[in-house]
Amino acid sequence: MQYVGIYDKSGHVAEKIKAMSFWSIRNDFELIEVIQDEDEIYTYLDTKRPNIFLLVMEQNEVSSIEKLKQITNLFLGIKIIMIGYEKSYEVVRKIFLNAAFDYLIQPLDARQLEEALVRVYDMIGLGYVVNDLQMKIDALIDNIFLGGGQEEIIIQNMIDQIYEDWKRDAINCQVIADKAKNHIYEILIDRKPWLEKFLYRNDFTYKFGFSLMRKEDIIKEWARCFQEASKMVVKYQMIDDKLVYRIGKYVVVHVDEKLSLESVAEGVYLNPSYVSHIFKKTTGMNFTDYMAEVKVDRAKVLLRDSRMKIYDVASTVGYSDSEYFAKIFKKKTGYCPTSYQKMLEELYEKNK
Repeated sequence: MQYVGIYDKSGHVAEKIKAMSFWSIRNDFELIEVIQDEDEIYTYLDTKRPNIFLLVMEQNEVSSIEKLKQITNLFLGIKIIMIGYEKSYEVVRKIFLNAAFDYLIQPLDARQLEEALVRVYDMIGLGYVVNDLQMKIDALIDNIFLGGGQEEIIIQNMIDQIYEDWKRDAINCQVIADKAKNHIYEILIDRKPWLEKFLYRNDFTYKFGFSLMRKEDIIKEWARCFQEASKMVVKYQMIDDKLVYRIGKYVVVHVDEKLSLESVAEGVYLNPSYVSHIFKKTTGMNFTDYMAEVKVDRAKVLLRDSRMKIYDVASTVGYSDSEYFAKIFKKKTGYCPTSYQKMLEELYEKNK
């Protein structure tokens, strides 16, 4: 929960802010108090300690900027959002030089303010993730690239730290956990770009408007997502083998294209017979089976989107014949694509 306070000498702007509808819609921000007496500002900030303080500028902008300067010097953790009419470069520059988090120009609308509040959340959360969780994040990523097996233990430890550091505030803890999850995903994709094709991005994406989850469910969801990442790394680690690196990587990078032994061989500047031979010798897998396996794994991710029709999925992974695609998919998974998609919908609806 982010607690928001307001100083507005006239009270007019504060009344408009209090009447904005998002305060009743969002459960991650709470407006705690409006003060109009400037002599109360420092006592208020010292005792109430809001996370965010809205400072409405008075006609004398010099006085308002001086207040900003004093507040930011005395209360380092509070994010100040200034609200005023002044648009001149010099005044705006002074506002930011004195460490305002943001400056909003009147007339103020609800969307402007909500976006500014969200940016505070973004900055606070990401800073904590990068600075305080990095050792545990590194441990999880190393574990994934070494084939997995310890994901749940590392995840449990990381979530425990988040809940401890953020005073077990359910909303803050979930927001921070979501940011950490997305940060880890981005590192995984940065190191192994081909992984993006085989992990459902929405499983890792940070978003507002969530429904609150229990700590145990967050750990369970994390474990499922990152165990899937480990599984994909183990399954396709062959593409890092020097002998088949170019071949394997070409297939996973071009999985959404129509592929054949000949087209892959041409793409890696090798003879088709050599590609078939060296791949089988190195991996123990028939090359055409490998291509089908890659495409099916990619299709599994696409089928997570319930809006995708089967023929759209088939077309995306390079099959012009959706019936042939369905035959390959069933051979590899035991399910026809329609049944698999329905099973996924029921599974994730149940786990909501």
